Amino acid sequence: MFFSARARLTDRVLIQLIRNRLDPWLARPDRGAPALAEVRDLAIETRGGTLPARLYSNEAQDRGDLLVFLHGGGLVSSSLATHDGVCRRLAGGSGFDVLAIDYRLAPEQPYPAAHDDAEAALAFAAETFAPRRLLAGGDSAGGLLAVAAARRRAAAGQPLDGLALFYPVLALDPVADDPRLFRRSRAWMRRQYAANLEGPVDDLAFPLAAGLPPTFIASGGRDPTRLDAKRLIAGGAPVTHHLEPRATHGFLNLAAVSSRAAAQADRAIAALKAAFS
Repeated sequence: MFFSARARLTDRVLIQLIRNRLDPWLARPDRGAPALAEVRDLAIETRGGTLPARLYSNEAQDRGDLLVFLHGGGLVSSSLATHDGVCRRLAGGSGFDVLAIDYRLAPEQPYPAAHDDAEAALAFAAETFAPRRLLAGGDSAGGLLAVAAARRRAAAGQPLDGLALFYPVLALDPVADDPRLFRRSRAWMRRQYAANLEGPVDDLAFPLAAGLPPTFIASGGRDPTRLDAKRLIAGGAPVTHHLEPRATHGFLNLAAVSSRAAAQADRAIAALKAAFS
């Protein structure tokens, strides 16, 4: 599939605006995030290069349960810095240790780069930390990567113990009955990440319930991604669904600047903890 030079230029300009304006705003300190026993940066060596990562620990010695977290950002933006406060809240509120991954971004690194990074990060986590339970998770487009990585591991005979997803975008391939804005958002992300591919792609298609581990999903009532959660539940997936009726997309990030979003995030994270207790 080919796109005009003008369309590509417009996309690149938008991506640079997001990276230069929105990402620094998202990376501001979250003064409401809890104190943790340990926060340290790591480097994960993969076939695709070195992946920066950050470990958030509730106990300095005991690894316990581990959540490998893949940030949102449409697969084109965000980083460890933009989701530092999110991961601190997740670790402190859920009781899980959290390993955040700085996967490669599109369009510079197209499919399957981010998917391969997610899979490699889970393999590293399993081998390095040997946690009691290993989960994958993420917010928004990070949820797409987490689900695909879980399905890859299940196919390889190494199933995860769970998924922890916050307002996930579960497909980039077209989905029937999408509202127009959501349909256009999926198409835009696919164009950035997989413009070189035509036709359906298993990693980008809406996931089947078969092979998915126990799954927690938190959705906002004012966010169209809640429709993906409903579709997954309707398909028979083992989902615990927490709905925040007044929440918008990205309420985990907004917790740093909004008391309402902070309360929404706290409730969602408490529901995650309860789902895996």
